[in-house]
Amino acid sequence: MPVLGDGYIRAYSKTGYDRRYEDRVFDAGTRCIEMVDYVGTGDQPGDYFGVYYCRSESFYRTFAEATFSGPCIVEIGEFPAEQYDDNGEPITEQRINMAAAFRNSDIEILPHGCSRGLIDNTNSMFEGCRELRNWTPQEMVAAGLAGVTDPAAPRIIRSTGLAESAFLYNLAPETMKRMFAHCTSYSGKAVSAIKWKNLRDESSAADFATGCKFAPHFLDAIIASLHWEFFVHKRVRTPLRSVNLGSGVVSGNTAAMARQLIEAGIELQGFEIR
Repeated sequence: MPVLGDGYIRAYSKTGYDRRYEDRVFDAGTRCIEMVDYVGTGDQPGDYFGVYYCRSESFYRTFAEATFSGPCIVEIGEFPAEQYDDNGEPITEQRINMAAAFRNSDIEILPHGCSRGLIDNTNSMFEGCRELRNWTPQEMVAAGLAGVTDPAAPRIIRSTGLAESAFLYNLAPETMKRMFAHCTSYSGKAVSAIKWKNLRDESSAADFATGCKFAPHFLDAIIASLHWEFFVHKRVRTPLRSVNLGSGVVSGNTAAMARQLIEAGIELQGFEIR
């Protein structure tokens, strides 16, 4: 496994990752782990910025129980779809498994990359990740995680244009049980951008954030987003059971929306309605 400069790891694989870094203790100062298939020349289909993205179908427990020894960017290559719609969303069947990918690790920064429309399973993906949040580009630059000049560094940290909602934006898995369970807290961005439209059965979001405490505006936004998808777009195809959104308190309009969802068969739990 090549080591690029000080603190950069680029992992090559043709067959997927198969719990590669489970229980790994990374060296202090590891700033970026870039999961790619191979480094390309930039002139082949799908070969963006000189990197041909991985075609792994499973990241199950890839970083479970891992110790990152400080802030580190994990960039996971895309699985390019054959077709995309006018909004840039993939037109294909979902097939990437991210279940328990970071479970009980000490990851601090949301992973970057991943084909958001192609991920079908995020069960327990961040369960037990007590330090998880989404750092801003400004914080990353200050910490030496972006804007670096080292030519050996992965391209993601040679740029300051890091998307703050890089992973969660428009994520729409088929199952996301215990995705944020026991994260203790989450102070990042875009949790409310997770879509509920593809959930395949009534237990697909069970215990979603049991033991977690989202910032109040996240909890409000998650409920508002679910309410919008259920009542306005009518995209939620099944009643949902045991949807625990962690501790917290909602009132006013958010409380009214929560009550309407519960009356319609969405079994919201965990938080207090006033």
